[in-house]
Amino acid sequence: MDTSLELLSERILHVFGHIRQCLSEGLEFVHEYDFGSTTVLKLKVLAIHTGAKRKEKVILMARNLPPVFACVECGKQATQLCGCCIYEEEAFYCDECGAEHECGEDMMLPVVNSPRMGVCGYCGEDA
Repeated sequence: MDTSLELLSERILHVFGHIRQCLSEGLEFVHEYDFGSTTVLKLKVLAIHTGAKRKEKVILMARNLPPVFACVECGKQATQLCGCCIYEEEAFYCDECGAEHECGEDMMLPVVNSPRMGVCGYCGEDA
């Protein structure tokens, strides 16, 4: 079992008690966490599933579908974002257009499936 997920599950239960007492279908909420720069997540409970009672601890996990961004120059699927332009609308580039971007290739970060994409140079789990 992944230790970080186990610790997260235990911390959630410690802080909130039973999770079913805190969450309900349709509930929208914001979660902020910080690794030097705050990341804000807007979350929504889509459904609640009640399973068979088990002796093993429950681990809460979710994975979103990766967002797709278009290159601001040519419209192809973006693979990079500019670390300098991240807070502007024109930050996403395909490989070809990213190589020509005025901020330079050193400022390009990969498009990854994470809310931390581009924050403090975050390059994803596989980097």
